[in-house]
Amino acid sequence: MTEPGLSAVSPVFTVDGEVAPELARDCLRLDVDEDIAGLRTLRVHLAASGAGAPGPPAKMLHLDGSRIDFGKPVKVSLGADAGGQRIVFDGVISGIEAVFADGEPAQVIVMAEDALMRLRMTRRMRTYTKVTDAELADAIAREHGLSAEVAVDGPRYDFVQQLNQSDLAFLRERARLVQAELWCAGRTLHFTSRPRRQGTTLTLVQGNQLLSARLCADLAGQRSSVVISGYDATAKGVINELAGPDVVEAETSGGRTGPRVVERALGVSASYRVREVALTAEEARSWARAEMLRRGRRFVTCSGVTRGTPDLMVGSRLRLDQVGAPFDGPGYYVTRVRHTFDHTSGLRTDFDAERPTVNEAG
Repeated sequence: MTEPGLSAVSPVFTVDGEVAPELARDCLRLDVDEDIAGLRTLRVHLAASGAGAPGPPAKMLHLDGSRIDFGKPVKVSLGADAGGQRIVFDGVISGIEAVFADGEPAQVIVMAEDALMRLRMTRRMRTYTKVTDAELADAIAREHGLSAEVAVDGPRYDFVQQLNQSDLAFLRERARLVQAELWCAGRTLHFTSRPRRQGTTLTLVQGNQLLSARLCADLAGQRSSVVISGYDATAKGVINELAGPDVVEAETSGGRTGPRVVERALGVSASYRVREVALTAEEARSWARAEMLRRGRRFVTCSGVTRGTPDLMVGSRLRLDQVGAPFDGPGYYVTRVRHTFDHTSGLRTDFDAERPTVNEAG
């Protein structure tokens, strides 16, 4: 979740616990990116010359290590007033770049990542036994000194192997199998199913807060059912589990879902999953349900740009108005957010969202 921060039109930077006004003064461009796979990133372009530091061969700004240095914690707040100011990034500095372009002032680019960076940089080969995906996430979080909040259902596996994967890649794979979402807020790792993720609720009106948008309902990825098969060696029986449209409809409250529309428009269309081999019926049932949700949730997709919405985050629930009869209304879930700031456009937020339904015709 985002938190209240300081009031300012330009970004507010806090480095190592102290507000850094010189970074706001010299900020030329800022980008904060996040999606449902986890790992929020920050990229800041800073003017490297100015009063007291005219540039090479004189001393450049932001490169003496007094404020900007590897491993220092950094937070960024965005918003125009006290009520709308939010912390949109909380992580540590991981990269510093100097840029000298022909005929242009020198720049320093600062890169930072949130606490999931530790998981990205740790690669392992090991086997877990008698474990759930929620327990895996909790154990890996504790190994990195993070607390964990896990809220996802799923089977208990006899064994799970992490084969030459980073801890982040491994958790992303486990999240995909059960349609969990992974992210870090401060020092807490979250591994949570979508209905249990807490996010803001916003209304965006095309032509007002919503500057531009592109919406698409596409049957290409929709299926009327998902089937996962396998063999249970203990029970000595074939596994064959099916998830149908009812899985997606359980998350909706009206409208036409992708699985129903594709069946009506094009006939029965089943997806047979062979990438993962289920060893128990419980595993197959959980994975089939998750794959059906993944497909159904993406029936309608939206890419949009707002005037700058610090409250917009991955996990936000949106209502979109004035975007056309099939697409108007609530039910959109934000899957990617990028907050940007520069001196040309000011604060902008672009996002991707998805919805499992189109509105009833007529």
